Amino acid sequence: MIQAHKANLWMVLVVSVMVIRIQARSKEDGTIFLERGNPGILSCPLVASGQIPLDQIEVMYWYFPRLRDEDILISYFLGNVAPQNGIPEGVYDINGNFSLVVENVTDSDEGTYYCRVKPRLRMLVDGHVTMRVKVSPKEPFPDVTQCTQRISETACKAELPNDIKKRRLTCIVRDAKPAVALRWLLEYSDGDTQLISDRFTVKPSAYSVNTFTTSASIPVVSSKVDTLYSCQAYGEALSSRNGSHVTVTAFYTLQTTHFKSIQPTAAVPAMAELGFNYTVEDTPYCSQNAVIGLTVALCLSLAVVVGLVIAVCKISMRKPGQKNDIELQNETRVRGNKGSKGEPQETCLDSEVTIPLKGENGHVCNLKKQANRT
Repeated sequence: MIQAHKANLWMVLVVSVMVIRIQARSKEDGTIFLERGNPGILSCPLVASGQIPLDQIEVMYWYFPRLRDEDILISYFLGNVAPQNGIPEGVYDINGNFSLVVENVTDSDEGTYYCRVKPRLRMLVDGHVTMRVKVSPKEPFPDVTQCTQRISETACKAELPNDIKKRRLTCIVRDAKPAVALRWLLEYSDGDTQLISDRFTVKPSAYSVNTFTTSASIPVVSSKVDTLYSCQAYGEALSSRNGSHVTVTAFYTLQTTHFKSIQPTAAVPAMAELGFNYTVEDTPYCSQNAVIGLTVALCLSLAVVVGLVIAVCKISMRKPGQKNDIELQNETRVRGNKGSKGEPQETCLDSEVTIPLKGENGHVCNLKKQANRT
């Protein structure tokens, strides 16, 4: 009975050790971000954590994207490093810390990498690490588009016209991967801050492949004193500059259009000749109205002159003795007018009365008729 109980205890102990080892091997080992276009290093968690000493490693394999023989990238065997599965030299390497070196990081390199280690006098042990590609944003970041003067890397001034109805400040971080987060804060003179907004918009970048542009806008209330706003950026793409900010000093200017006083010039007497009454006042609005009235008067004068020129041209283009349309119409009415007995009749153009023709004494409109014959 006692021996059987001891045997059961040993079985439980062995099973417990195996379960603990399996759980350790399947534990998530974190994510590493590598800069696109640069060399990158991936450390094996089993080695980096010190679970397996460097001098105890005899064999090591790196796999991507799955833990299969056909997915072996490179191997280490008793001091010799060699690429596998037809991968050329210079794409991957294993350094002195048994980390995988990716010579040129690209977007296709994203994924999970597996390391298989054979320590001396021990069984093979597996670990894995997830790699993500990052792209640092363009300088300066974060950037406020309304800034008119950049004081330093973290400060700028924004001039906001006071006559604009909807004044806004827009913070932006361009061409980053992964996308960053933005938030706006209000800074007080005593150093305290207040969160204004942590809402932002992410869109694919237009000029950089597989990157993102983040922007955040806030409304600005006009004030008689300068106001301090702070835009902060967060994200893995910022690396050591995670949490970078720019402080914006917003000041307001009243943009009013000033007009010069209209002095009596050669154009003003011309308005008087055209019958316009004018009064010169030394105020911007009256001056503006005077300019508008002068422009309208000149346009009307030009229209009158053009009309007179056209009328004169038509009169001068008529040939001597040429009859106009009214005279031709009157002659047609006289020729075609006959009485009921077939006798010719005459129509008096002044009274529109038809009278038979009976010699010289029968002419009622003889004066007008003689003028027509002549």
